[in-house]
Amino acid sequence: MKNGVQGKSIVITGASSGMGRATALAFAGRGANLVLAARREEPLQAAARDCEALGVQAIAVPADVTDVSEMRAVAQTAVERFGSIDIWMNIAGLSLWGRFADIPIEAQQELIRVNLLGVINGSHAALPHMLSAGGRGMIVNMASIGGRIPQPFAAAYSASKFGVAGFTEALRYELRSETSIEVCGVYPGFVDTPTDIHSANYTGRTLRPLPPVIAPERVAEAMVALALRPRRALHIGLHHLSAAAYQVAPEPSGRLFGIISRRHFIEAGPTAAEFEGTLFQPVPDGTGIRGGWGAPERKGRNSGAAVALAGIAAASAVGAFMLSRRSVPGGHGAHQTRIPAS
Repeated sequence: MKNGVQGKSIVITGASSGMGRATALAFAGRGANLVLAARREEPLQAAARDCEALGVQAIAVPADVTDVSEMRAVAQTAVERFGSIDIWMNIAGLSLWGRFADIPIEAQQELIRVNLLGVINGSHAALPHMLSAGGRGMIVNMASIGGRIPQPFAAAYSASKFGVAGFTEALRYELRSETSIEVCGVYPGFVDTPTDIHSANYTGRTLRPLPPVIAPERVAEAMVALALRPRRALHIGLHHLSAAAYQVAPEPSGRLFGIISRRHFIEAGPTAAEFEGTLFQPVPDGTGIRGGWGAPERKGRNSGAAVALAGIAAASAVGAFMLSRRSVPGGHGAHQTRIPAS
């Protein structure tokens, strides 16, 4: 983006905590003006004050991404206050864990509304203003490593994130054929946000991430860099090594992911009661950027984490082996040497 982001108008959904809040502060530190949206008014107002302390203008607009009229109101507020929407960032989202058959269908439907329809609603609210401004601007959609490789025991979450990935790609090339509007996808691995407080959990166990866990500030800085140099997809974290394995050898890699996930999320860790998280209504806790999620895993105290790491490495090795066999002239499957770029 020419002249950096100073003075630009940026809308961020999911800005009351986690990656959304970290991203707001990262852009405020570069001089961008912000419109922050989330359901929880008090932490949202606090996030806006933190941004304004860095010398920019920041407006808090309580809104639910599943409500089309509220997303349109957020967009209208940005235009009325700052004259345009230069970047719209769809960051709001949740996860949902457990055996698919054990999770109430109403919870799974709501997750799709938040993660996928929320991105569609935000994009649809922003686009008319970008088009009327001459076809300029940028939309950033938060996907996940779960939108590149399937996440067993989080099937609806994977469905929502694969949906975000497909929507982002399709909209990107639709708009690139007619305008200068950029559409970009962001794919982080497991991030240390208050997600264990917000996400729905039907595993019977305390939610624990598959390490290594990424700092939300790292994701935020990467998104600032993306705004300066837009591209199709931003992959963050070592978990993307397993995406290469899945791309080359989906069946053995997928089976391995299933075993790892069952052991890590379903069979190991402290027991916990079922919890619908913030799917249907916000909770007062978890307003910070970090949540301390995965601290035992980062310190190497959890044997399940070691199993997960070994599994990811093994999946990558499977992929590398299959790729090498396909690349050897005259070898089995040598006619299938081309691997789609990530």
